[in-house]
Formats: sequence, structure tokens, C-alpha cells
Amino acid sequence: MLLALVPLALAVWQYQRGEQRTAQLAAFERAANLPPRHLAEIALQAEPNGQRVWLTVRDSKPSVRIAGALLDERDGVREWQAVQLLDGSWVVVDRGWLPRPVGIMSLPLPVGRLSGRWVPHPRPYLLSKARIGLEGEVDALDWAALAASLPGHLRDGLVVLEPTLRPYTTWPVKPAFDPQRHYAYALQWLLMALCMVVLALMMRRRQHASRTGQD
Repeated sequence: MLLALVPLALAVWQYQRGEQRTAQLAAFERAANLPPRHLAEIALQAEPNGQRVWLTVRDSKPSVRIAGALLDERDGVREWQAVQLLDGSWVVVDRGWLPRPVGIMSLPLPVGRLSGRWVPHPRPYLLSKARIGLEGEVDALDWAALAASLPGHLRDGLVVLEPTLRPYTTWPVKPAFDPQRHYAYALQWLLMALCMVVLALMMRRRQHASRTGQD
């Protein structure tokens, strides 16, 4: 019966993870309803939380296209570009999604004030042969190399432009986690613990009945 404590502990852990993810999701949704802020006025070390921001581009680097971007079951790329803000800091903007086949030419950035959601940059699972770089089409952006190449501080996360201009499609902004999955795992571990307890009780009762019959 002591073995049932293992899945029970895992059930508690998954439930706690679900509670944490639920709180994070609620905070993400609250941030979306706050008034937009000028990103250049936010502290350099601040972490992105999904809030709406706006920015004015002072300078920019060539864009890079991130492969493996599926949208509505269609394969495509996300186009990212590092831009400099008025305070001299830099941030990566997600200009949007392009379906395959993708043209070679990249369109210039929209002029004027840009707006979007400031979110943590994705951390995908990459294979050993994944292409990581700063130009062309890659599987992942080399954030460390980008930060080292810029003449200023690179802010964390990226700004997903909303709205974006054609032919781009705005990449849907949503957290990469689902609290319900943790609750489902918690339920599975709890059921396993209950099954182990029931099985242990049945075996104990059978052993007791066997001893009683021998007596």
C-alpha cells in the first residue's frame, strides 16, 4: 500500500502545476486588457508577460524566417526582425506568418508606430541537426549571437505585431501550455493510486481469508 504514495504524490504535484499554469494564464489574459504601453519606457530587465505595447523603429537588422510554423494545419514560416527602439535598446518583432511557398524577397517594415503583444520567445525542442542562425531560413533564432551583434541591449521576448500587413498573417498569441493537461495527469495518477490501494486491500483480504480457512 505504501507504493500508492508514489502516484499520489505525482497527482498532487500535477495538480499544483495545473494551479500554477491557471494563475499564469489568468495573468496573461489580464495583461491583454491593460492599456498599451510604450516599450521604450519599460525597464530594460522587465520580462514579457503578454501585455500590449507600441514602439517606433529607429533602426533594424535583416529579418530571419523561422521554419516549421504550422497555422491551421498549413506549413509556413514566421518572419522575425530585430528593431531598435528610441531609447537605443533592441527587440525582436514577429512580423507575421507566411504560407509556403515563400518568396525570396522580404517586404520593408511598416512605417510609423507599430503595436503588438510582448510575449516570451518560444523555446522549441530542436534536433541535433537543427539550423540555428541570424539570417535566411532557420529552425531557431540564435538569440545569444543576436544579442552579441547588436550595438545596444536586446530586450527579452518578442513583439508579435497586431495588426500586421498583407501578405503576412498575424501569428496567434497564446501561451504554449494548457492547465487542463496537468489536471488530467493529476486525475490519472490519482486513479492509479486508488487502484493500487484497492488491489492491496483485496490481496490482504484474500490472504486473511486463506489463513482463516487453514485454521
